[in-house]
Formats: sequence, C-alpha cells, structure tokens
Amino acid sequence: MEKKCGMVIFFLLVLLQATAQDKIEFKLKKDSVETTGRIKLATDVYLPDENKTYPVILVRTPYQKENFQKNAIKFIKQGYAVVVQDCRGKFGSGGAFYAFKNEREDGLKTIDWIKKQPWHNGKVAGYGGSYVGYTQWAVSDRLDVVCAVMTSADIYDLIYPQGLFSLATAFNWGFEVDARTMNPISSGKILKSYWHLPLSTADDSTFKDNRFINDWLLHETRDIYWISFNHRGNAKGPVLSIAGWYDICLLSQINDFLSIDKRNGHPGSRLIIGPWCHGPQSYRNEYGGRDKTGNREALMERFLACNIKGEHEDVLQSPFTGHKYNFFIMERNEYFGSESWPPKEVEKVDYFLGENKILTKAPDKPVQLKFEYDPLDPYPSLGGTFLGRAVGPAIQNTNTVRKDQWVFESEVLDTPLTLLGIVSASLYVSSTMEQTVFMILVQDVFPNDTIINIQEGGKQVKIVNNKATKIELESWPTGYQLNPGHKLRIVITSGWFPRYNRNLNTGEPIFSAREIQTAIQTIYFGPEHPSKITLPLLYPKP
Repeated sequence: MEKKCGMVIFFLLVLLQATAQDKIEFKLKKDSVETTGRIKLATDVYLPDENKTYPVILVRTPYQKENFQKNAIKFIKQGYAVVVQDCRGKFGSGGAFYAFKNEREDGLKTIDWIKKQPWHNGKVAGYGGSYVGYTQWAVSDRLDVVCAVMTSADIYDLIYPQGLFSLATAFNWGFEVDARTMNPISSGKILKSYWHLPLSTADDSTFKDNRFINDWLLHETRDIYWISFNHRGNAKGPVLSIAGWYDICLLSQINDFLSIDKRNGHPGSRLIIGPWCHGPQSYRNEYGGRDKTGNREALMERFLACNIKGEHEDVLQSPFTGHKYNFFIMERNEYFGSESWPPKEVEKVDYFLGENKILTKAPDKPVQLKFEYDPLDPYPSLGGTFLGRAVGPAIQNTNTVRKDQWVFESEVLDTPLTLLGIVSASLYVSSTMEQTVFMILVQDVFPNDTIINIQEGGKQVKIVNNKATKIELESWPTGYQLNPGHKLRIVITSGWFPRYNRNLNTGEPIFSAREIQTAIQTIYFGPEHPSKITLPLLYPKP
C-alpha cells in the first residue's frame, strides 16, 4: 500500500464474466479514496481494459455501490470506465452519514483522484437519480456532463417546497437511511411518527435520534444552513434533467434548469418532464406506455454518447421533440416541445369561483362559505408528490364526504382543456386564527365520477383580526389534458397530510410545537370579493 496525493490506493484485480446475450470481460478494481479526516470512501472501478483510456461515468450513492453493477456492465459495453462509490458513512465507506452535507467535498476529492488515473481520458460524466442525482449537482462545475433524474440541486426546495414541511418524504426517507446500511423500521411506526408532537421527538420515539431531521425542523426558512446544500446553477457543461409531474423534486428541478439555462445557456442542455413519480403509482396509468412516454435509460445513454464521446447528432428522438423543453401532456399522451418555461404558447385565463361552481364571470351577489379546520383530523393526502408507496395519481373519491373543504366544479367539457403550467388562485378569505394554511387541489372528474388528482400546492398565511384578506395560492406545475366528458374540479382546504406537516394554527416553530387550535375558515365571493382561479391553457378556446 502507498499513499499518493492524500488518497489511499488499494487495488484488488478481479476478472469477472457477466452474461446477458453475450459474455463480456472486464476488470473490477476495489479501491478507496481518502477524504478529509483520513476517511476512506469505498470505491469500485469497472474497466473494459486497464491498459486503455476511457471517458468515466461517476456514480456516488448512499444505496450500496454493488447495486449499480448491472448498469456498470452496460456502460462498459459502450466504452466507458465506471467509478461507483459509497457515500460517506454508508455501507463500505468510513465516517458518519449526514444527508447532503459532505457530497461536494467528497465528490471533488473523488474527481481529483479520477483525473490522476492512467485509464482516464480526461472526461468525467455524472449519472443517476434522486440522491445520486444530488451528488452530481454538488460537483456539477467539475463534471463534463450531468445526467440528473428526478432530483434536486437545492435541498430547501425539496424539504420545504412553498415553505411547507415535506413530512412524509422527510420521515419516510430520513428515518430509514440514517444508518450505515438501512434502519429496519416498520411502515406502521413511520405512519405513527407523522402524528407525534413535538415533531423534534418523533425520531427518538420511532427509532433513534436523527441529527439531520432535527436540523431540518429547526431551520424552517432558507438560511445559511440550507445555502450550504444549494448547488443550483453551477453546471458548466450540458445537462440532461429528467423530471416527473408527480415527483417530489419537480418544483426544484424546474428552477434548477432555469438557473443553469440563465447562467451558461449550454445549447446541449435539455429538460424532460414526464408522467413519473418517486415510487409506485397509487392509480395505475401507463399514459400510452413507453412508446408515448419514452425510454429514459436509452435517452440518457444517447445524451452521454453525444456529449462525452461525440456520437449522435440528434439526441432527442421520437416520442420526444427536438426542443430544449419537452413536456408530456398526460391524458393526451404526447410530448409538447418548447424553447421556454413557461411556454410562450400557453395563455393564462381567469375563471371565477361561485358557490360550488367555476364561472366565466364573478357572481352578482356576495356569498360566504365556511369550514372548520381541525389539525387533529387533517385533510388526507391521497397520492401526489411525495416519496413512498401509492404516490402520483390516486382516486380522491373517499375525500368527497369531508366537510373541511370548498369544492368548485366546471360544467362537463365538450372540448379538451389542456393545462401546462401552474394553476393559481386569488382568494378572499378570513380565519379565526392569525396563522393558518390554505391548499389548492386540482382534480379531474371522469365521466364515471372517478376523481383523480392532477396537482396540489399551498402556503402558510397570516390573517389579522379575522378580516377578509386576499391571498395568492399556486399549485405545482402540471401538463394535463381534461378530455371531453370530464369536469375540472378545484378543492380549497387547509391540509394535505401527511404529504405536508399539519399546521397547528398557533404559529409556533414546528420543531417544538405542541399546542393545537381549531380554525374557522371563510371564503368570500361576489363583486367586492372576486375570488378566482387562473388556468395555464395550451391551445385555449378562441
């Protein structure tokens, strides 16, 4: 063993054979890269031939490097060297795991090491999704190509989208991953943890103290803590960003791409948004199958070959378009291409809200509607944009009997209504509590009365002296077509739990909040209070 440039090299040459349709020989080198504090990061190097040079695909993962071997062999066949590494504190790597904290430092050490290897030809590309995508963003200024799938460069936008705590995502993932392997926690215990107060003790009661979740709860606003995890806009080379309309990272991923597009404007960068989510769908929908939604793996391989090996002039092939932005329109089941976000082809159209109806003009007479929001019985989130099981599109009919909501429906459509962008709402509301929350839920009522969620969003609001106050709500973006015979359904409520943490109506910090207050929510319509929604319509009616 010898030390070189702060890194420890420990090679074990293994000749392996893998059989798919044919046999392929490759070298697997077991290595360790030394980072700060002499911590060793377990690293596997896959080489077609150790006597030649190759472009390198780098994968840094908290999910055990051996799980990437099948993909590594696939890339070897395509003429790449592949470096796969366990993140600090995970599986074979030393140190302690703290989510997102050390990925830039450790990633830079690893890239420096790669660049000194005799089998490296000068090019390094990142590859992978979710947390593995974040490890790319953390060092994107040092990568020649980024292939990021359903991931985020700005972790605040993931944990606190629109300022709301992503309870289910944070607990589902954070409790299990906070170990060298994975913590053996039952789904029942995690479900119980959502209700625990104060939330800062939910980790101890569920399994053990979790440092990074406690810190997430302490830092509700975008402060210096979150800035240290923000690597948005740093990429210098071409970026392929693949997002999902129902994915937890959608909001962040759009903003990530807009930032790099503004800063470097690389002509090879592309953003693809498909009908995907971060886990098994609740309501199974293939959206026409792969022929319509596209093959993500093949797209990434083609993008890499084009941008790191100089192959393939035309990266995007059918069903994708040749545009910088590709937006899949669900239920129309095709991609719409654009050179901008929001697309210039979209027109924003206002519709007014009346008693249970969506109208083309404000009601002539003033109307008020009320409901009681009780945090002990929060409005249930069914499907939607969280990490776990039964995510994405989901049947919403069990929520129709609830009293803590205002529901507005359009007439039955006789022509398609295509949404591409954010559904926003300008509402006149009041509340008996000064600090509370409102949510907007956008839904599709099918001809058989099945209700499917399209998208959701919300915000915390402050209302003084229970006075009628104008608030602005926004759903997350969507690409969705409501077809003839369907109805658009808008729900305004004060919860979407456990996708988001319960607002307890007290204004206390969520780290320590225990007290619960019930709120009486009121919405106003009419000439003086023209509550309305704004739809982002693609090909709007003349």
